[in-house]
Amino acid sequence: MSADARRRLLVCGLWAALFALAAVLNLHDLRSLDYWWHLRAGQLIAETGEVPHHDPFTYTVPGARWIDIHWLHQLGLHALYSTGGHAAVVVAQLALVCLWLVALAPIGYRRERAWLSVGALALMLLVAVSRLQARPEVPSFVLLAWILRLLDRFERTPDRLLYAIVPLQLLWVNVHGLFAVGIAVCAIYFVAELLRALGRSGEGLRVGRVRRLAGVTVLAVLTSLANPNGLDGALYPLQQLDMVGSAERRGAFGMLIDELQPTLGSVDPFPLGLFLGLASLSLGSMGVNWRRVREADILLWVAFFYLALGANRNTALFAVVAAPILVRNANEAIDARPQWMRLDASGTVFAVVLGLLVAVDAAIVRHFARMGRYSLPRVCVAEGLNPIGAAEWIVRTRAPAPIAHDMGDGGYLIWRLWPEYAVMSDGRLEIFGPELLPRLQPSDTARFAALNAQYGFGTVLLNHRRGGVGPLAGTLRASGAWRLSYADDVSVVFVRNDTDPVRWPALALDAPGIFDPLDGVDEVAARPRLTARTQLLLDLGRPDLALRSWEGALARYPDLPEGPAILAELRAFAAGASLPPELPAGGALATPPH
Repeated sequence: MSADARRRLLVCGLWAALFALAAVLNLHDLRSLDYWWHLRAGQLIAETGEVPHHDPFTYTVPGARWIDIHWLHQLGLHALYSTGGHAAVVVAQLALVCLWLVALAPIGYRRERAWLSVGALALMLLVAVSRLQARPEVPSFVLLAWILRLLDRFERTPDRLLYAIVPLQLLWVNVHGLFAVGIAVCAIYFVAELLRALGRSGEGLRVGRVRRLAGVTVLAVLTSLANPNGLDGALYPLQQLDMVGSAERRGAFGMLIDELQPTLGSVDPFPLGLFLGLASLSLGSMGVNWRRVREADILLWVAFFYLALGANRNTALFAVVAAPILVRNANEAIDARPQWMRLDASGTVFAVVLGLLVAVDAAIVRHFARMGRYSLPRVCVAEGLNPIGAAEWIVRTRAPAPIAHDMGDGGYLIWRLWPEYAVMSDGRLEIFGPELLPRLQPSDTARFAALNAQYGFGTVLLNHRRGGVGPLAGTLRASGAWRLSYADDVSVVFVRNDTDPVRWPALALDAPGIFDPLDGVDEVAARPRLTARTQLLLDLGRPDLALRSWEGALARYPDLPEGPAILAELRAFAAGASLPPELPAGGALATPPH
């Protein structure tokens, strides 16, 4: 084989490794709690032929103004689900990520240093992996990538193809509220073009470029009006910014929505290291290329890094911008330094091997554990997050309304129970606002009592798998006002005690068949189920059953690091000790994060 043929083979291996990584990072179970209300909204739009302008799903804010900026994404979800179920949604998500990679791959690319492009894009995927879900963010990443591609091309060929950004913005404004990012990127390139004339001696103002950049920015702004909500839809990003703009409001929402917490201090060490690594490499590439670095790269890096520090969900946005900045500036710096060319061959081999190792690591789930993400490589709905069994029981028995539940379960209940049942709350921040949404969470006894006095609950659904409901569940069972009627490894359901006891009988926790058997369940799924089961029985005042459950966990997993110590504490508590044991919130039997 000739040297050129070997080189082509290595380059093909590099890109194959990248797309293999993309596949194993995306072909995983659906975990987004918002997926369900998006899917139900898409069905509603398809059935009625109209985009909803007022909330139809809740009993707490019925008829509230709803700026459904995601309607086109929802309609697409419904079409995919109708065609091939949840698997079709997962596969389509992978296709979108591949389009994202195709958009960014040519930016700064050098064939002899393909490893640099592939490595930067792989790091981008690893930083963004927590956002690779069936949400409208993924189409936003794709559209941002193609806008960056068109602007990069404009640097070399300043023709009218730049105006292809306008139809992309038209699509984006009907998919996701991040469409404002596209406008901001165009404006940054326009400002950078003006700064270029001021900051580079001997270079005058390139009037033609300035006009086209100004024109595409203005058209992108005007395009934002082309949505079913008109001016309200165009101003939607400002409404979202107002809701989470202050540190106080982000803190209030952050208690409910992890993605709104500041990145430093809320992200696990491994994903934080990946983010800071990409930030350092992209910043360093501009540093070594400082004589040729583009003003737009500096402005983009600063703006998106600031966004990423403010909320950890924005680290993915930063990654989309930082990867091409890294590739472009690093390649230009190497081009100007011939002595660095020896990196090419060794870098290619190293990148191929590393890419395949990371892909294999992700395929066998270890990578997701390091990222703090509980996920399995399968194209279906994630086990253990949604109250599937409880919802089926409510449908089957026609449990009394209204239902009290956590915000995280609202999306699934909209999908499964509406229109027969309205929900209490869900993940639509624009419906509830920053003041109401935290108050609608029945997280403790006092808040539940206040909400019950206001709404008169007939049924209470508590998702104990996600944690935080133990004290309330124990209080309801001991109160005499509520009857425990259903339980499984995810949820418990209480019905008012003054309802028909024949139709909704009390549940005996020691009755056989309450919890599904774990025969044939893989270890990754079985461990959190055993922990949730044990903790639930403890919270409901049955330490004897909790002890039996934990003994079963140790029989199945005798090497649990904290297992014997917890077993001793459970035995002491079951025998009359005053303080209950604390089961691990993380570690060997961690409850899956969401």
